[in-house]
Amino acid sequence: MTDPFLDSLANALGGQAATALGAAGTMALAKVRELLRRRSQQDPETQAALEAAESEDAGPAQVTALAERLDAVCSEDEEFAELLRREGAAVHNEITASNNVVNINNGQVKNLVQTREINGGITFN
Repeated sequence: MTDPFLDSLANALGGQAATALGAAGTMALAKVRELLRRRSQQDPETQAALEAAESEDAGPAQVTALAERLDAVCSEDEEFAELLRREGAAVHNEITASNNVVNINNGQVKNLVQTREINGGITFN
């Protein structure tokens, strides 16, 4: 079983979820695709998996194969895995968002509320 993060990237790269992406996700997907293409220049297995998933007749098997290949590459190369996670975060967040809400906090805050809607008040003491 592959990492859900890598599954969402493979689905987006394979076109299965790309239509659900907003502007940020689309830009992030382009960065992920470019990152994988650069890696593919010295890695024929990754190149083959990416090309198969991006082909017009690609289906779930090709997308799963790409996710599995990404999983293998990430376990072999920690630096690449970090870069892939950083570049692909927006793609993953948009694909996995439920009810069109993605709560993200990058930084230090004293008080933080992340929600879709609030019924009632909030008090910080």
